Amino acid sequence: MSTPDYDLVIVGGGICGAVIAKTVVEQCARKKKFPRILILEAGRATALSADKYDTYVEAYHEALVKVPNAPYPASSSAPQPDVLDIRPLQDAQGRPAVSDQGYFVQKGPMPFGSDYARSLGGTTLHWLGTCLRMLPNDFRMREKYRRSVNWPIGYDELKPYYERAEWDIIGVAADVGHQYYPGIEKGDPRKFFKSANVDKFPGGTYSFPMEEIPSSYLDQYLAKHVDDMTVTLPAGYPGEKEHKFTIRISNTPVARNSTPARPDYKVVGAAGNADRGQRCEGNSSCIPICPVQAKYNALKTLYELIVRYPYALGDGEKPGRRARVDIRSQCVVTQVLHSTGAVTGLTYKTYYDDGSPATDHTVTARAYVLAANAIENATLLLASGSAANSSDQVGRNLMDHPLLLTWGLLPENVGAYRGPGSTSGIPAFRDGGFRDTRTAFRVEIGNWGWNFPENSPYDTVLDLVGGSKDGRAKCYGRQLRKELGRILPRQFRIAWELEQDPEARNRVTIDDRYKDALGKHRPVIEYDLSEYVKASLPWAAEASRQLFARLGMTEKRRRPTYETGDYSHYDAGDAAQVRYKGKTYWVRGAGHVVGTHRMGDDPTDSVVDSHQRSHDLRNLFVAGCGSMPTLGTSNPTLTMTALALRTGDKIAEELSK
Repeated sequence: MSTPDYDLVIVGGGICGAVIAKTVVEQCARKKKFPRILILEAGRATALSADKYDTYVEAYHEALVKVPNAPYPASSSAPQPDVLDIRPLQDAQGRPAVSDQGYFVQKGPMPFGSDYARSLGGTTLHWLGTCLRMLPNDFRMREKYRRSVNWPIGYDELKPYYERAEWDIIGVAADVGHQYYPGIEKGDPRKFFKSANVDKFPGGTYSFPMEEIPSSYLDQYLAKHVDDMTVTLPAGYPGEKEHKFTIRISNTPVARNSTPARPDYKVVGAAGNADRGQRCEGNSSCIPICPVQAKYNALKTLYELIVRYPYALGDGEKPGRRARVDIRSQCVVTQVLHSTGAVTGLTYKTYYDDGSPATDHTVTARAYVLAANAIENATLLLASGSAANSSDQVGRNLMDHPLLLTWGLLPENVGAYRGPGSTSGIPAFRDGGFRDTRTAFRVEIGNWGWNFPENSPYDTVLDLVGGSKDGRAKCYGRQLRKELGRILPRQFRIAWELEQDPEARNRVTIDDRYKDALGKHRPVIEYDLSEYVKASLPWAAEASRQLFARLGMTEKRRRPTYETGDYSHYDAGDAAQVRYKGKTYWVRGAGHVVGTHRMGDDPTDSVVDSHQRSHDLRNLFVAGCGSMPTLGTSNPTLTMTALALRTGDKIAEELSK
């Protein structure tokens, strides 16, 4: 057998691939083993130096609509989805229609409402940075609530990897004592977070590496007015009793630099400029970009790999004496070659910005990892002769957190548009006996007014300036500034993030009619919400109504009038509308792309095992959020990072033999 080109090839230069590479290098080093690792990234590597990163910041400033991918230019050779491409999936006569606007081909019946970035650093370039752990019951939905499926591992098994993710990779800012989750041990967060690593945490008393990001003035205002309020939600079926929830505002753990909680923690600044981004500066643009990189992104881990483990040998340096990591951008993997139960190589195309034709390559390794996003992983496997798909589960069980947005104008100035996008939430609805009939949900408190539902402050300015019959602005100068000062700081928005259950019909497929400029298949998506998910929509709407009433926002209002009241509404013809029991709701995507190669013990109904190893191809690991069997109510990146650490340990163990 010929010597493989590398020990490990990883497809995807986002957080999952970066974490696995770092873990393999560090764990192998303990056994005096020094692997050669290749990371292939489809997108560009624009931002690995601070000055190049600033070109993203400039693109963000110049963008007319500041959606998540606005700062990150797409390439026809590595196209990416964009939420601005979402269209209603009906024709003029109301019949179902397919949309191939943009990168995704959407077959519905609902459009999939989320996107992701195809650039080195991946979607951590524009994530919010929320780092909530999943709750214990999220891992055992079938056992506890007779819904969805169980994970092959539980919270306790993943707990030490959560700690490593929070300390060694991301750097999470939070206070254990301010986490109020339902369903945890007797409501005591110290027990929920208690660590088995007593060497690092004496007595098992866990702490996050950095102090919490202070709750915003809005959070404090809400805590003053609604903490300990009881929300009563009605029964939904005969024999069911009404449910009562006690509201408590909980500071949110985040991947955002603050003050180290202990002297042994070193804050990681911007990639290529460690002095920058040492602390969150409250720039109020976490999505789509943190201009100083105080928020974690995968570029930080990749930069560490490049500096500490360069692939090129120095003068006089002999191979085999240290680990080496080769990171190549603009390399699109097109095929997973496989035979007799193992991957035998990958083919990929390298494209160039000077117009030169793309070049073809093949690479071999002892082990392979696909870490290119849930949708990209599935598309690649399906395009590789349906590799690793004896279960017929590749591409299926696609999930997101459907967002029900509600917003209003408060009677007082609450300091909207200041600080990070969200600093607190309401976790009361994350778990409970109701999950046997409807999904759980988490409430994210938004600090940026109506930017999400109303494109404010821009559209608010347009409302005020307007245009009267004589063509003159209605409001300008000092009066305009005064009006903006009266309105904008009072704008209030909440996102009700609904758990979504896995369904085989929600899936990614491929179709030879839809390919990109390099001839690679584009994802074809079928997506909808189950009755189990929809049953939570009226609950979230009713909880919002009671919360808004407590805050004095009872009158229904619409722009361009700006008076205290509830401005939540739905626009006819919006692609995101959902009908349930005679009512219409307005649901957005959260950017939490999960499912498509779920893990499990049974190879007949899952794609990978608990270490994210393919059931079918013994040297292939399919890693990332796609492996998560259920989603719970936590933003998935922290859990995905914990899983990547666990997978990295396993790969290192095998490469060290």
